[in-house]
Amino acid sequence: MQNTRNPISKALKALAWLVEYPGAEVGVRELAVALKVAPSSAHRLLMGLAEEGFIRQNAENGRYELGLEFLRLAHLASGKSPMRQRALPHMRALVDACNETALLGIYDSVRQEMMFAASVESTHQLRYALDLNKWAPVYTGASGLAILAFVEEAQVRNIIQRTRLAPLTARSITESYRLTTELGLIRQRGYALTRGQRIPGAVGLAAPIFGSSGEVLGDICLTIPEQRFDEASQEHLIELLLDCTNSIMREIGGVRPRQPALA
Repeated sequence: MQNTRNPISKALKALAWLVEYPGAEVGVRELAVALKVAPSSAHRLLMGLAEEGFIRQNAENGRYELGLEFLRLAHLASGKSPMRQRALPHMRALVDACNETALLGIYDSVRQEMMFAASVESTHQLRYALDLNKWAPVYTGASGLAILAFVEEAQVRNIIQRTRLAPLTARSITESYRLTTELGLIRQRGYALTRGQRIPGAVGLAAPIFGSSGEVLGDICLTIPEQRFDEASQEHLIELLLDCTNSIMREIGGVRPRQPALA
């Protein structure tokens, strides 16, 4: 159980909510409702963050927005992501070779979720864009399944139980036995291929990235409109994708696991 009395935890939750809030500014009562705290507590949190420069108050309307200090630190932190730095040159080479959008997915084993940390877009007018730096499930879509196939069995069971495999689209896998079968196939061939599981009308093709101990860190995913996906070129796309992930792993010292995570 999380310690709800921890002031650092409260401040971080408030800051995270401000970052994810769709509007540019937020009021005290909005934050109070979102965090389920008294307005007085929300006001203290905002004042504390403002004192450190992470947010600032609009003098005209009294509402709060992200401050320059937070934006400065966020910019510095984004540039220090080793995975992103190592992956981007290889992602650009992949997109140059196939002219389809490539995405870098990163897995968090604590949250048991993933996020897209970087993208390189194709030059086609018709292409699919996914929001970066937002948590997403790993039980659907090629980008998620290429990760989940190499996660420890206990985590897979927990993810299934916790999420109940709630579908993102009509094509998402919602039965645990079907998911187990699909994960086995992905482990055998080394990549995931899905149609419309995360975005309707999109084909996803993804391959995992492993760390130095053989643990899955994330993946590279190509997202392609169905009407442009040519099965005749599927093998070539897979070859390019696997070359990309292998190149990234060589740079980070990653190794493929000797045995599958699941039986």
